[in-house]
Order: sequence, then C-alpha cells, then structure tokens
Amino acid sequence: MSRALILIGAPGAGKSSVLEKLATLLEIDGTPHGRIESEAVGLGFPLLPAETWLVMLDEVLILQRRAGRELMLIAATPESEDELLRIRAAAGAQAVVICLTAPAVVVAARVEKREPDSWPGKQWLVEHSRVLAETIPRFTGIDATVSTDRRSASDVAAQVHQLAREHFEANATR
Repeated sequence: MSRALILIGAPGAGKSSVLEKLATLLEIDGTPHGRIESEAVGLGFPLLPAETWLVMLDEVLILQRRAGRELMLIAATPESEDELLRIRAAAGAQAVVICLTAPAVVVAARVEKREPDSWPGKQWLVEHSRVLAETIPRFTGIDATVSTDRRSASDVAAQVHQLAREHFEANATR
C-alpha cells in the first residue's frame, strides 16, 4: 500500500530542512522511502502554474511507486485548499498532511536571510511568505500542525516522524 507524508507550509516554515532530517531518521530506521519537493517540478522562469506542476507531480509520484517506493515524503507550498487536495490525491491511498508553521514575521525573516539579494523575486517571496504563513494553516485537510518557531529541524523532524507513525498505525487497523 502506498503511503505519503506531506509537509506543507509557507516559504520559510522549514519544510526543506525538516524533510532532510526526517529522511535521515527513516534511513536510520531502515525505512525505504522517496522524497520530493513539489516546487522542484515547477522551478524556472516563469514559474509553472499550479495546473501544470500538479500534473507533473502526479506523474513523478506514479513513477516513484512503479519503482517500488511505498512511502513518499513530499514537501509542498499549496496556495489554495484545491491545490492541497490535488497534492493529497496525487500522493495515493494513505496520506498524512502535516502543516509546519511559524509566525509571519519569522518566515519572512528566514526567506530574507536565505534568498540572494540579486534574485529579482526576493521581495515578492518575502511578502508572500507572510501571507501564506497566515492562510495555509487554516486549510481543511490538514491532519496535524507543528510549529517550527525556535526549534531545530531535528527536533521538528522527530515530532513529525512520531505523528506520521501514529497516523499510519491508526489507519492500518481500519
């Protein structure tokens, strides 16, 4: 049975850092998995619209499952509830959605720090991250919310790992 752990949140919420630490925990456990940052399928200029990158994500996940990957870790920044539903549908039969959160001022500061000043889209992303920090956690379809504020990626990954394990175990008995 295919399973997926979907990490969502605003830019700067910590998805990439937590995804990396979570993958390490799964490797230590000996748990086979694949991982993808959904934004990777739409990168370039101009960014691909959701309708396009969502289809591409769906195809990548199909190929990953054909390659024998039963657990997928997916990081995504859905701009709407509809996008979240589409990501969840692409993820397969059993998916858990965990929203990583931090205050708007924190995610904006993280984006400001990580993005190069020479990138023309930096200020737009800084401001957009503030908006998404407020809107994404209110989407329906989120199974758990985890704050990344003043916490290490390793600590958050351990909590996410435990939440996902509990979710998959509870749903295995249904």
